[in-house]
Amino acid sequence: MSGSQGLGRIGEETALRYLERKGYACLGRNVRVGKDELDLVMRDGMTTVFVEVKLRRPGVSGAEAVNRAKRRRICRAAVVYMMNTGGVDRPARFDVVELAFDGVQMYVHHIPDAFPLERGKTFV
Repeated sequence: MSGSQGLGRIGEETALRYLERKGYACLGRNVRVGKDELDLVMRDGMTTVFVEVKLRRPGVSGAEAVNRAKRRRICRAAVVYMMNTGGVDRPARFDVVELAFDGVQMYVHHIPDAFPLERGKTFV
């Protein structure tokens, strides 16, 4: 595992623990849906939350890295996940957790409802 992969795992673990402290329940980590992956699938009350985790240097926006193509892949995977788990009648949303690591401390910025469902040509 390279240093960036190791730091990425630490980032996902940090995001998971942060959300659990806020009362979210973890339904899955690094969930593979076809060729796509959902970083974290959480439950916030009755809402299924698909969380994209982005680790960046301080001052660089992780949310900006979740471009339209990335949002479409996340949404496509989320729709399939909901269909496969029988959750299509439940509310769902897409959050982004930005993490910044300055070499000493990890900073967490949670963006609930960061983007709407992106509709694709072959889904939704």
